[in-house]
Amino acid sequence: MRAFVKFGTQAGEAGVREIAPPEPGPGEALLRVAACGICGSDVHAFNADPGFEWVKPPITLGHEFSGTVESVGSDVSGVEPGDRVVAVAIQGCGLCDLCAEGSTQLCAERVALGLSRDGGMAGYTSVPAKGLVPVPEDLDLKTAALGEPLAVAGRAVGVRGEVREGQSVVVSGPGPIGVMCAMLARSRRAEVLLTGVGPDTEARLPAAERAGIPTANLSDAPLEDHLRRRFGERGPEVWIESSGSVRALDSAIKAVRPGGRVVVVGLYAQKMAFFPTDSVRREIGLVFSYSCNLADYTAALGALASGDLDPAPMLSEFPLTDASAAFEEVRRGRAVKALLVP
Repeated sequence: MRAFVKFGTQAGEAGVREIAPPEPGPGEALLRVAACGICGSDVHAFNADPGFEWVKPPITLGHEFSGTVESVGSDVSGVEPGDRVVAVAIQGCGLCDLCAEGSTQLCAERVALGLSRDGGMAGYTSVPAKGLVPVPEDLDLKTAALGEPLAVAGRAVGVRGEVREGQSVVVSGPGPIGVMCAMLARSRRAEVLLTGVGPDTEARLPAAERAGIPTANLSDAPLEDHLRRRFGERGPEVWIESSGSVRALDSAIKAVRPGGRVVVVGLYAQKMAFFPTDSVRREIGLVFSYSCNLADYTAALGALASGDLDPAPMLSEFPLTDASAAFEEVRRGRAVKALLVP
């Protein structure tokens, strides 16, 4: 079968290869993949960026995927051939206190599909059956591949950010997670502004605008001007930082109103100097949001099935054979969310 494999440790050492189809082991299910999204972490692994040295080739990339169960291994219950599912991307040991609490993504022994073990950029993949989530009957299976990034955004907006109706919310970074955060905040009837910079005007900000999200290009006017036009003098109550830019995070901490909250869902390649006294005196809440758990997946798939969110403006579909071109489109910011279809 064809799979997009990271076969070396250097930048760009990945491509579509012919490999043997996997067989499900004990406790596993074999999935026929319907679609797999390209995530920023996939791009980091593809580029061999700092912080991703632990990804050991050869490995099939991809953790944002949906599919149909083809067969199951021994010791599997509750999952049958024909089931339409998505796989929880980060799975815990199932034995520790954090896993018992439902915070499997925080488990010290967690395993990341597509990074720690073979993922979904392939025709078939074998995954732990305990980490499968049913896809609602009325949800298109390829669209269900968006369950993972939407679950990440949902956790940042609803669980960690506690965004409520009427609040003023800024989201910085118009990548897939940022756009989805903005969409979810708007669905909660918050006043939303999504910010980006010059390169984002080619595809990302226009895609958000097509989805009805107010945007701001920080390359054409200072941040303060955009905030004043959108929210007046009162400033944002919640700021969700998804860009991974320490400059954006610094701006968020400084710009959120006293008593406000900054939610950090981006990942960063640089260290940040932070003088906390001003934030203490303004009583700023600073919280971090990492990945998602089973409850977040269930909520995300429900939101997609309900039709409350329309992801179409941000999607670009590529055949798996064109995966290298799709990675380049994502890397250059010309595709917001690329889906690979085997």
